[in-house]
Amino acid sequence: MDIETSSAIKFFFPNPSLVQVLFEALANALDAGAAEVTIRIKIDGFSAPETLRFTITDNGGGFDDASFDRFCRLLKPRDADHKGLGRLVYLNYFDRVEVDSTWANKRRTFLFSEQFRGVSQIESSTSPRPHITRLTFSQFNGTRIKSYDDLKPGALKDRIIEQFLPTLYDLKRRSVDFLIRLELETDEQKDKKDFFSTDELITPDDLPNLKSVHIADPTLDAFDGIEMLYQIRSGMGQRRIMTAASIDGRTIPINLIQPNSIPADHSVLCLFFSKLFSGTADTARQKLVLPDNISESDLRRVLQGALGKVLSEEIEQIGERNEETKEKFEDTFPHLLGYFDEAAVGLIDKDEALDTAQRRFFKDQKEVLQARELDDETYEKSLELSSRSLTEYILYRDLIIRRMKAMTAENTEAEIHNLIVPRYHEFKQEGLVEGIYRNNAWLLDDKFMSFQTILSEKRMDEVIDAIRLSDDGIGDSGRPDIAMIFSADPAEVPQVDVVVVEIKRRTNDEKENTNAVNQLLDRAQKLVDHCPNIQRIWYYAVLEVDDVLDRRLQQMKWAPLFSIGKVFYQDFETRRPDGQIIPTPLSETPSAGITPSWRS
Repeated sequence: MDIETSSAIKFFFPNPSLVQVLFEALANALDAGAAEVTIRIKIDGFSAPETLRFTITDNGGGFDDASFDRFCRLLKPRDADHKGLGRLVYLNYFDRVEVDSTWANKRRTFLFSEQFRGVSQIESSTSPRPHITRLTFSQFNGTRIKSYDDLKPGALKDRIIEQFLPTLYDLKRRSVDFLIRLELETDEQKDKKDFFSTDELITPDDLPNLKSVHIADPTLDAFDGIEMLYQIRSGMGQRRIMTAASIDGRTIPINLIQPNSIPADHSVLCLFFSKLFSGTADTARQKLVLPDNISESDLRRVLQGALGKVLSEEIEQIGERNEETKEKFEDTFPHLLGYFDEAAVGLIDKDEALDTAQRRFFKDQKEVLQARELDDETYEKSLELSSRSLTEYILYRDLIIRRMKAMTAENTEAEIHNLIVPRYHEFKQEGLVEGIYRNNAWLLDDKFMSFQTILSEKRMDEVIDAIRLSDDGIGDSGRPDIAMIFSADPAEVPQVDVVVVEIKRRTNDEKENTNAVNQLLDRAQKLVDHCPNIQRIWYYAVLEVDDVLDRRLQQMKWAPLFSIGKVFYQDFETRRPDGQIIPTPLSETPSAGITPSWRS
């Protein structure tokens, strides 16, 4: 062979298994048209791997000149579906492979090893000979055999049917009466491992009866769609799942179903046949490698959708689970309705389903936002997407309101502060969208949704120092807990509005609570003096409003607002040094279990 064999083995088969030797020999026999194959395994004992021998005999076409020429040259496959590499795995486990093949009136023998250079012996006879090819594997070069199942005929039977189901099922459909015989001969008897001399047969009767569904999808039109063959059985006592593509007559697994999506006593077998799978296995035939023009995510979506529809129709529990999952998605993510794969939603991981729906939503948003002109279709799409975005925003607001309602006396002033607006953060106009989600001044009034916190920590400190009162109670930050949200940067525009939220510590002291009103007005005056371009102040105090303070505020002509909890409102005025009056409406809101007041 014109290649350094040991390096080629490691490159093309980085993690080969012993059973791949049998798979490759059987694949070659079936490719050669064999209808009868005998696999004989001989070993003194499992603990004596050096005595292992495989003998594989078939009645296929044999090693004629064309077949032998392909065997001698790596990477010269017979067609696009084959790799021309499988025989390399022989030498990963055996140093000698003796080949004896007869066909017509010829017999070819040769020894395949690392020293093989394409030389064989040919004998001719005057009479035809039966087509028989025998491969004898000897001189096992491994240190051990990993599993008894690599040698036991019963275990090998299941694995061979699973691996070669496409080829064997095609033979059955063509009424080919094939026979694969598996024999184990050993001097060792291990009953606990079910390891002893025995044999098994594989015939058409051992294959499952499969139903057929044709899958058509616009992305697959060039490949004439996909045929899905499947079998679903119940009462198996265990869960077995196999989903695979048929490539070169073998199965290459495609993981489409989460195991817990299938009831425990069910088995699901599903094979996909299509021209698009031609030659798409990796060199070791372990993974699917799609061409560049086929998206793996799109293919998975199509296959999952078809399989999910079949499963939901044939397994009652899955159909019921799909409906439950769909209802949960509708309740929790109403803005994504129509983006979920309904047929597959109960089969795949819920996080994956949500991510897929979210990506589709973003994709539609991108298409609309990047459109240069809005035709009728795009305009209608933009209306739909805007309503979905609004729904999503309302969902976020509902979560924040719930958190506000859940606050108790155990929550600190800083926690309430951060819920309304994050402390020490600065949001600029170019980050308005982010600011809308992080600045929750709308809890107080919707009109503040477009307001932004524009003071950095340093500048906020300067303002708070300027409006500090001599009798301030200091919060856990070493200063009064005050949040300020300006309509614009007071250092850059001539007139601004400002929302001030002051969080007072919880107390039932009537004198202290009543005095808070005077403090608010004093601080408002200082704020106007410090920022002379303020044209309006909305002042909110979050404090303990008990029955005593309730009565006192009403005596002082504070107006109770219709809201859950006790919320009071009164219009005040703050006068600038130049005499201009600055409106200063004040609201007093309870600090525990509060619910925001909504005013338009």
